[in-house]
Amino acid sequence: MAKKRTKPKKTQKSKILNFNFKNLGNDISDYPFVEIRWMDIEGDSGWSDTKSLKRSKLPICVSKGYLLSQSKGVTRIFTDYIETKEKTTFDNIGNTTIIPTSVIESIKKIPLKK
Repeated sequence: MAKKRTKPKKTQKSKILNFNFKNLGNDISDYPFVEIRWMDIEGDSGWSDTKSLKRSKLPICVSKGYLLSQSKGVTRIFTDYIETKEKTTFDNIGNTTIIPTSVIESIKKIPLKK
């Protein structure tokens, strides 16, 4: 009996960064800086044909920022923060992005130079 040829399994890139978010405080250097590649929705209200639609692919977006949390199917990042004048902590964040974890293709930690 001949052996069946099997395709090598695709290794799925992780959608979750293995990180303990519960211990994060007010030190920005504790937050991982990440690059997230995620699939976006695309629509077109113009006329086209079914063959074109079947060949269409989803756009891949790339977002970079400090990872705030990943829980309950939601990934949250921010890119800006305000340092306090008295100490090296931060009080407020800006430029936030909330991504459904299910559409993430990959997430990787980017080392920052100190």
